[in-house]
Amino acid sequence: MQMILNELSARFPVGTMEKGRQLMNHFLATCFEVKEIIHNDSILLDQDYRSFELAPEYRIEQWRNDSAVDVESKRRFRTLLNKSVVYNSEEFEKEWEWNFRAEFQHKEYVSKGCLLAYETDGVAVSFLSDEYWKISEIEGTYTELVEDGELRESKAKIPNVSFDENVRIFQKWYEQRKEELRYTDIVCGQDILNCANRIFPNLVFCESAVQGCRKNVGIAEAGQVYRRLLELQRAAEKIDEKFDKNILTNATPESGVTLDRFTEEHTFLLPEGETQLFSWHVRYTGGYAGRIFFHPVPRKKIIYIGHIGHKLPTVRFH
Repeated sequence: MQMILNELSARFPVGTMEKGRQLMNHFLATCFEVKEIIHNDSILLDQDYRSFELAPEYRIEQWRNDSAVDVESKRRFRTLLNKSVVYNSEEFEKEWEWNFRAEFQHKEYVSKGCLLAYETDGVAVSFLSDEYWKISEIEGTYTELVEDGELRESKAKIPNVSFDENVRIFQKWYEQRKEELRYTDIVCGQDILNCANRIFPNLVFCESAVQGCRKNVGIAEAGQVYRRLLELQRAAEKIDEKFDKNILTNATPESGVTLDRFTEEHTFLLPEGETQLFSWHVRYTGGYAGRIFFHPVPRKKIIYIGHIGHKLPTVRFH
């Protein structure tokens, strides 16, 4: 699971220096409590927080040199920045292959952070800039452009953390969610492989996917990879005469240009000994932006898994 900053809560400057100090302490303590729950210390931010006005005439640079600020808070802030990625950037859209085609609207505000949290099954982390952000869930409307060019709206909600109380609520939600999704004991790629025959009977893992799962899936990725595979298993069970991508979360095909240019990189050996070009993929996050490439075979009600791990080269990223 991934932490994503809810930028709607980032309302700066706050009223006073003291409030700025309290705000940062709450935020950093919250991030590190959540880190211990989800075993992932990376965070997606809306901007580079190395420089901004925390309070009137009190910039974050001054906060970092303020003797009144706890040394541990300063260390946590430095660690957080080192583990952060800015999602409002061209680099993010290129690196993560994210084009923000959908929207998440909370009240009258559109939020990219909440959209990312919803689409990656992440958790929103909010600055406690207002009592309002003590809410444990952020509700909104998710709007996406479907294949026929129409806009489809649906109700959506994501977990939100900002201080001790809603962190505890999130922890209970997270433990229940793990139980529901049956990955309580999944902490690495090998754990996924150990239960594959039992949990994913309609998924056929190519050797490249097996090796990728062992090598690339650690504690930060395991839960989300497991969930994506569970979604693929359920999709395989429902396959009729053709594959319907709408039963999956953000399943997309690779572009023809990419497949022409990087055919070898997207071709994998099936267990039967034949090779297959893989185009369909789903995303996951963790310590990196990951991909699971798959190839559905409707007549057999199976889905081949060709690759689990880092992104494959594309015309935009290579």
